[in-house]
Amino acid sequence: MGQRRSVMAHFTGDRRYFENALGKEYDYTQATGPYEYLLGALAGCFYSTLSSYERKSGWKNVDIEVIGIKRDGPSPRMLEHTLLDITVTGAEDRDEFERLVEKASSSCSIYCTLSAVSRMEWRITYKDD
Repeated sequence: MGQRRSVMAHFTGDRRYFENALGKEYDYTQATGPYEYLLGALAGCFYSTLSSYERKSGWKNVDIEVIGIKRDGPSPRMLEHTLLDITVTGAEDRDEFERLVEKASSSCSIYCTLSAVSRMEWRITYKDD
């Protein structure tokens, strides 16, 4: 049996939020609704997958801006296009980093799940220290 993960979502007249098993709360607001949490989860899953691979070189920092474009039209308005705009600082081997990003895009569970409804894309910008 796989690892069990869960959140509990609460919806009252004046508050909408979810909490994790530790009790940490995350509010759904106009600025941080379900899609922001979904895109944030994608970034976290993608980086966790990327950093789990064995590698010969390293990097200092990775920032991932995730941009999701929702389809126009009647519901459900799923994501039509999703872009991971990856900025890496201090990548020692750019070719290796790109190969790892390619590998992560085919094995990150959230990336793969979203690819069923959204055109997925990534791009990398390299910054020196």
